[in-house]
Amino acid sequence: MTLQNPPALPEELKRTLDSAQDLHHWIAERQDSIEIPRKPATLIPGLLFDLAIEHHVAIVNLAGARMNGSAFALLRAALEALVRGAWLQRCATPEQLNAFVTKEELPTPFGALIDGIEAHADFSDKMLSQLKYSSWKGMNSYTHGGMLQLGRRIKGDTIEPNFGPEEVIEVLKASGTFALLALRQIAHLANDDALPKEINGMLEGKT
Repeated sequence: MTLQNPPALPEELKRTLDSAQDLHHWIAERQDSIEIPRKPATLIPGLLFDLAIEHHVAIVNLAGARMNGSAFALLRAALEALVRGAWLQRCATPEQLNAFVTKEELPTPFGALIDGIEAHADFSDKMLSQLKYSSWKGMNSYTHGGMLQLGRRIKGDTIEPNFGPEEVIEVLKASGTFALLALRQIAHLANDDALPKEINGMLEGKT
């Protein structure tokens, strides 16, 4: 359940939420002016990147409403949308793209998709594989109602949210990074050479 009269947000978390809202608007302004070719090879990855960006917006709004359980549950979905889109964009053969469209088939395990896209310059920093190695089990627990999720729904003898502000900040920053990476790939789909450079500057500022 959510608190009826929640305490004020810690100052650092409030600043991070404000920054996340600013990022959402920054992305939306640039995304609105982008057009990508309406063919499966560009449209399907583009739809997945758009979904990753929407998940970021939802995470920000949920965190602002103190609905952190749902915000945390969406982080894995945001990562999966980004990785699926990037793999279909950068790695998939026409036959594999068709298998995804008609039967929702993708190579398994999920790490295989990450390995494929990290061979491309846009993901050569290995950030995604490092994140999967360090956080995948935790993401699964939050998404599927595991003990990490349940443990943050109780405080003492009371069922109420118990998320540390530093944890919420981490999720907000991670989802923002996923959204920027998704926008960068949308720009590539549109053959926009200028926007990725602007996004790279934003990403460098987040590290």
